[in-house]
Amino acid sequence: MQYKIISQRSGNLAKWLVVALGFSIPISTTLDNVLLLLIFLLWLLGAEFRSKLTIIRNNPIAILALVIFGLYLLGLFYGDVNIKDAMESLADAAHFLLIPLLISLFKENRVQGHALWGFLTAMLLTLAFSYLIWLDLLPQNSIFKGTSVEPVVFKFRITHSIFMAFTAFLFALKARHVTQWQVRLLFATLSALAIHNVLFMVQGKTGYLVVLCLIVYFFINWLRWKGIIAAAAFIVSLSSVLYFTPSSVLNQRVTSAVHEFSEWNPEQASQTSVGFRLEFYKNSLQIICKNPLFGVGTGGFIKSYAQQVKGSNMDATVNPHNEYLMVAVQLGLMGITVLLYLFFTQWRLAIKLSDSFERATARGLVLMILSASMVSSTLIDHSEGLFYFWMSALVFAALNTSHDNREREK
Repeated sequence: MQYKIISQRSGNLAKWLVVALGFSIPISTTLDNVLLLLIFLLWLLGAEFRSKLTIIRNNPIAILALVIFGLYLLGLFYGDVNIKDAMESLADAAHFLLIPLLISLFKENRVQGHALWGFLTAMLLTLAFSYLIWLDLLPQNSIFKGTSVEPVVFKFRITHSIFMAFTAFLFALKARHVTQWQVRLLFATLSALAIHNVLFMVQGKTGYLVVLCLIVYFFINWLRWKGIIAAAAFIVSLSSVLYFTPSSVLNQRVTSAVHEFSEWNPEQASQTSVGFRLEFYKNSLQIICKNPLFGVGTGGFIKSYAQQVKGSNMDATVNPHNEYLMVAVQLGLMGITVLLYLFFTQWRLAIKLSDSFERATARGLVLMILSASMVSSTLIDHSEGLFYFWMSALVFAALNTSHDNREREK
């Protein structure tokens, strides 16, 4: 009897720590790690393993996450790989296990709702502090990372801009789905402030790409074919702002990126941000061409890239700044196919979620990770990867909830 009480309380506490994790992800890496450890321990103490395994077995997203982790395990047995690099890469890949683990904790609608608001509350704090820093109303201190020139708060610009772009998308969805005009106006205003933060305050090119993809999808999802016109009008308006405000951060960053792209020479070592990325992409693709099917093995990127640039004046890197290349180098076409199939399955199964807000949120998450992964190794970056796994569990746990509700209705 005592064990049953401990088990029940452990399970309940684990759910609320998962909610707390949503608040922690945009703010503190240290707190993330503490919460993850506690959640795992409580998940074990919570027992009801048959129920948890049933939830995981019935969820295609959870199964695919397990398959991807299995491929990383398989990748340990081939390739000329440094053991330390292999173990570090496997540790990064172990985060895929968070999807099945967290899905079994997100089975209640109220937990899903509280968790989403946990994340949004943290992002509201981030948005408020970012504007205060930008306006020079907050002195520089050890808590906040930014300045009035780069008003990031708890995270650096890539992470800040990705999270803020997705926050803008969520508030836009909420504005669309509420009926009270005052609340709708509030959410729309928050969305506009978050978009402004990404485009005109924080210098994150990854955020520009993500927010534009999400804005285009938002309009198309909302207005269907008319949404294409609305999205085009937004892009034209943004282009006009760029043209008429040459001193803006967005204009300078875009102009700089275009110039760096045009100046890149694949035969010479790069010295610019865009040039380095293109150099990483070119060399990574050459490694993939040499090991197309199964890659160089788990953790093999660092050593294989160093060998690829050996004898040249190009710098070795531990990160190609592209998640697709990172996976393809290690696991070949086998790995990248399964990863893309996971994203495709998430997009396809989103239609089975219970309401339009959940469906749009799920597909927005897929677009966020697809676009950000083009220019960042998102799944091995702590905050971006953890957010994707956490949010995937939150959104797609509703597949089980919807199924259970239908069963009860029968």
